[in-house]
Amino acid sequence: MKHLIYIFAGLICCLVTLPQVGASPLENKKQRFRITVLNTGGEPQQGIILKVAGYSSEYISDEQGLIDFEQSIDNNYVRTANFYFPTDKNRTIKSLRLDEAAQDTIIRIDRPEDLARFKQSGKTLLVNGVLKEGGKPVPHAEISIQGTGKHTFSNAQGEFSIEADYSHLIMIRAERMENKYLDIESFLQNPNQPLEIRMTKKGADRVYHVVEKMPEYPGGMKAFFNYIRRKAHTTELAEETQKEGAVMIQFIVEKDGSITSPSIVRGLDARLDTAALDAIIVMPDWIPAQEHGVNVRCKYSVPVPFKKPKPAPPVAPKPAPEIKKDSIAVSSVPADSLAQDTILQVIPMPSADSLTTDTTVVASADSTAIQKETAASLSTSEATEVKPKKRNFIVRFFRWLFGIKDKENTPAESKEEKTSGVVPEEGIQKEK
Repeated sequence: MKHLIYIFAGLICCLVTLPQVGASPLENKKQRFRITVLNTGGEPQQGIILKVAGYSSEYISDEQGLIDFEQSIDNNYVRTANFYFPTDKNRTIKSLRLDEAAQDTIIRIDRPEDLARFKQSGKTLLVNGVLKEGGKPVPHAEISIQGTGKHTFSNAQGEFSIEADYSHLIMIRAERMENKYLDIESFLQNPNQPLEIRMTKKGADRVYHVVEKMPEYPGGMKAFFNYIRRKAHTTELAEETQKEGAVMIQFIVEKDGSITSPSIVRGLDARLDTAALDAIIVMPDWIPAQEHGVNVRCKYSVPVPFKKPKPAPPVAPKPAPEIKKDSIAVSSVPADSLAQDTILQVIPMPSADSLTTDTTVVASADSTAIQKETAASLSTSEATEVKPKKRNFIVRFFRWLFGIKDKENTPAESKEEKTSGVVPEEGIQKEK
C-alpha cells in the first residue's frame, strides 16, 4: 500500500513540473510605447498623466509631450492606457488601446484653456473625412458647418475636405441615411489621415427598447458622466444660469455603436438643453446592444445633470478663552505668595493685647476672598492667645506656699484643663 502511495505522489510531481502546452510565446512580453500628446493646434502638452489599467505606475509627458514607457503584453488580454490632467487624477480624459498600432502614435488632448483660446481666436482648420456604409463609400453626401453657411459634398469615393472651427458642429446629411454630427476634435485625433465616418441607413433594422445586453458607454456610466461634465461644462453652466436639474436625452445606439437620432425628452433650460444635446451628439461610440449574441439597434435614454458647485463651509473663528475675575484660589496659596496684582497692606499693631482693636486691612477691589481669609486668620490668632487661668483658693495657697509659679499654657494644655475642670492627682500629691 505504501508503494502505491509513493508512486501516485511521484506522478503528481511529474504532472506539475510538465511545461504548459499551447502557452503563448508573447505572453508577458514587454513592449515599448512612444506616445506623443499634442493639442489640436499641434502644440505639445506637458504634464499629461498616463496610467495603464490594472497597474499603479504613472507616466508623465515631457516638454515635447512624449511619454516613453514599456508595458507587458498578453495576447489574451488587451491593456488600455488612460490619460488624466495633472489637476484631476480621478477623471479620465481619453483612452487608448495598447496594441501594435499604438507603439508610436500621436494623440490630441485639449486643455480647457486651449479650447477657450481656440474659440476666441476663431481659428479654422482643414479637416478631411471619408463616408462609408457597410464598407462601401457614400457619395454625394452634404457636409456643412452649422451656423456658418459653409458646405461641401463627398466625391465618388466618399471623401471630402472642409474648413471647420472649434465653435460649430459639422453635420453630414446623405439620402436614406441618418444624419451624423461631429466636432473638429474628432477629425484632429489623426490629422495625417482622413477620418472614417460610418453612416447608417434609415429604418434598415428594428429598434429595440429592452434587450438581453443593453448598450454601454466605454468604461461604464462613471466614465460617461465624467465625459458629460468635461464636454458640456455642466458645473459652470449651472452656476452661470443659477439653475439645477437634469436634461433627459434619448438616442439610438446602432449596431456598430454609433449614436443616431438624439433628441431631448425632458428639457430644463434652453442654454442647458443645447449644451447637453451637443455633448451627446459628438460623444464616442458605445458598446452596442446584443440580442441572442447578435448586435442590434437599441433606443437608450440618459440624464445630463447640471449642478452648482457646493460652497465651501465658512470657517468659524475660534472663541477667545474667558478670563474670570476673582478666580484666585486663596486657600491653596500661602499668604506670602499672593498674586502680583493683589496688594495687601496691614498697618503695624502696637502690641499683642491690642490685636482685636484698631486693625486695618486695605486690599484691592478684586481681593475680597483674601480679606475674608486674613480676617479669619486674625481671629484665630486671638483665639490662640490664652489668658492665665484663675485657680481656686486652696490650690493658690499651696502653690504660694511651695513657691510654684504659673507657666504659660499652650493651647492644647488650656483646652485639656478646660475639659477636665480639676487638678491632676499627680500635682496634688506633689503639693502634699
